[in-house]
Amino acid sequence: MIEHRNRKMHLLSLLLVVFLVLSVAGCQSSGNGMKTSADQTSGTRIVTDLVGNQVEIKVNVEKIAIVPIPWATIVYAVDGSGKKIVGMHPSVMKAYQKNILKDMAPEMANVNSTFVDNNFNVNYEEVAKLKPDLVVIWDYQLETGKKLAELGIPSVAIKYGTLEDLQNGIKLVGEILNQQERAAALIKYQQDTNSYLKSKESALAGKDKPKTLYRRDEQLQVATGESVNKIMIDTAGGVNVANEVTGDNWKKVTMEQVIAWNPEVIILSNFSDILPEDLYKNKFSGQDWSKIDAVKNKRVYKAPMGIYRWDAPCVETPLMIKWLGKVFHPEVFTDYDMRADLKSFYQKYFNYKLTDPELDRILNSKLNPDLKI
Repeated sequence: MIEHRNRKMHLLSLLLVVFLVLSVAGCQSSGNGMKTSADQTSGTRIVTDLVGNQVEIKVNVEKIAIVPIPWATIVYAVDGSGKKIVGMHPSVMKAYQKNILKDMAPEMANVNSTFVDNNFNVNYEEVAKLKPDLVVIWDYQLETGKKLAELGIPSVAIKYGTLEDLQNGIKLVGEILNQQERAAALIKYQQDTNSYLKSKESALAGKDKPKTLYRRDEQLQVATGESVNKIMIDTAGGVNVANEVTGDNWKKVTMEQVIAWNPEVIILSNFSDILPEDLYKNKFSGQDWSKIDAVKNKRVYKAPMGIYRWDAPCVETPLMIKWLGKVFHPEVFTDYDMRADLKSFYQKYFNYKLTDPELDRILNSKLNPDLKI
C-alpha cells in the first residue's frame, strides 16, 4: 500500500514538473513577433515602420521623443494624453503655446523642445538625457536612425506626403502605444470623410474650381504641386495655382508670379502670424496685393488651428478639407454643419467638450468674419 502511494506521489510530482516546463516555454515564445520574458510587461516586440524597417521596441512604450512636426499631436490623439511625450519639435511647442491643446493637455507644457532644431537636426547628447524608449524620425533621416541605434535607442520612421501616409502613420502609432482601437477610430473618421466628399463629386463637377494660393509666410513661400495642401485643395473642389511649382512642399515665388496666377482665394498658413488684413492693407514691401482678385473680393482666409495647425497632415486633416469645401463651395456643402462636427469630434476623440468661444478660436472666426461657418 505504501509502495503504491509513493508511486502515485512520484507520478504527480513528475506531471507538475512537466506542466511548469510547458508554462515557461509558452511565456517565452508568444506570437506576433513579440519577445518576452515570463512577465510580458518587461519584454520587447517588433513593429514595422513606414519604410519597412523592423524595429524592436518595448512591449509598453512609456517615453517617446518625436522629431517630425505634426506627430506629437498625433501621439496625443492616439494615446488620449501627452504624458508619454518627452520630446517634440520646437515648432510644435510654439503652436502648443497659443492653441487649444495648451488647455486640453497641460502636461505637455514642460516637454523638451531643444533636443531637435528647426531643421530637424537631433542633438544626441540632449536626446540621451531624455532616456526615451523610442524616437520618431522622418523617413529620410537614415543617419539619425543609425546614430540613435548606437546609443541603444530604437527609432521608427514615418512618411509625409499623402493622406494614405497619414493614415498609415496613425496606425503605426496605435501599434506602438497598444492603442489600436483609438487609431482605427481616427482612421475611420478620415475614411468616412472621404466617402462624404466623394458623394459631393457630382455636385462639384459642374462648378468652377476657385484658383487658390496657399501662402505660408511673409517671404512668399507657397504650397507647391507636391504638397499635401494641394491634395486638400483638390479634394475640396479647388485648384492650387502653384501646381507647376515642384521640388518641395513649400517654395518661395515672386510677386510677379502671383500676379500672373491671380488667385481667387488665398489661404494663410498658421506657420506664421500673417493675417488677411496684412494683404488687404498691402503691408508687405515690394508686394502689391491690390491687383489680386482674392484681395479685391475679400476672399483671404486664415486657416484654422485646433490641437495643431490644420495646414499640415494631422488627425484634424479631414476637418480641414471640409472647411475648405465650405470656403470654396458653400452652396454644395449646405448639409455640413462644421461647428457641430467639430464639437462631436473633440468630444469623441479627445473627450473634450468645446465651448462656442473655443470653436471660434479654432476656426479663426474673428479673422474670417465673412465666412459663415
